[in-house]
Amino acid sequence: MSSIFETAMLVCFGFSWPLNVIKAYRARTAKGTSLAFILLIITGYVAGITAKLLNSQRNYVLVVYFLNLAIVMINLLVYFRNRSLDRRTETMVKSTEQNDSVILFGGSKDKEIPVAEIAQDYELNFKMLNRSIYGLSLKNAKKAFAENVAALNPEAVILHLGEEDLDLFNRNNAEFDVLYLDLIGAVKAQNKNRRIALISNFSPDNSESYGEMNRHIKAIAESEKCTYVNIDNAKLWNPESTKELMSFMYDVGFDQPLNVKKPLANVAEILYSYAYQNGILHYVESQAV
Repeated sequence: MSSIFETAMLVCFGFSWPLNVIKAYRARTAKGTSLAFILLIITGYVAGITAKLLNSQRNYVLVVYFLNLAIVMINLLVYFRNRSLDRRTETMVKSTEQNDSVILFGGSKDKEIPVAEIAQDYELNFKMLNRSIYGLSLKNAKKAFAENVAALNPEAVILHLGEEDLDLFNRNNAEFDVLYLDLIGAVKAQNKNRRIALISNFSPDNSESYGEMNRHIKAIAESEKCTYVNIDNAKLWNPESTKELMSFMYDVGFDQPLNVKKPLANVAEILYSYAYQNGILHYVESQAV
């Protein structure tokens, strides 16, 4: 008689586990499920089976113990499967969440600018990344942005293109404009409020072609509500004085303004004045001599 009641108890307990397995499998998340509880139940069944074997009670009750244990083990497997799905979901969420970084996206010379070091030297209150590409042109910029920048979902992007597109501009400036606008559209697609700065190109010897290209870039910036930065200002700007000013502000405890995002125009001037003063951009001008 005791075996009948023990079996009834096991059946009552065991009947709930298949339902729990189905529910957990359909939920596709381990949230709300306790791993410790499942392991405790498994330990209990193992102890019960061990007791039966030690007492040589090898009857139909033992079969029910094994059946319940098997179902709970399935529940354990579903739990780890759901944990894996949760981690994958968290990874996807993190990849789509906007971070606080500013990314430089330009061509060959931009690739040489050590933006991370500059951000650290100037104690900028955000992360800077350089995702520029050697030989980048407007023709492949949209694809390159999708492959190298989009997943990072930056708060702001600094675009510096045109150096590889002078022939295209001279041949068909309307196509130049369309490609630039298409790139800006791709940058804004993920976040319409993303800050974007467009950097002009050096105009060596007052080249009319470069000058006209820069006028188009400025017009595009105004039409798309982007920040326009004249790169020629890099020759005149003194980054060291700004660094000293920022250090002084920290020293005296006047750090409240530094909690505000620095305007992209200022960030761009820091980057390109550094590049100019360290010879990264000099040979751009020398090419026209």
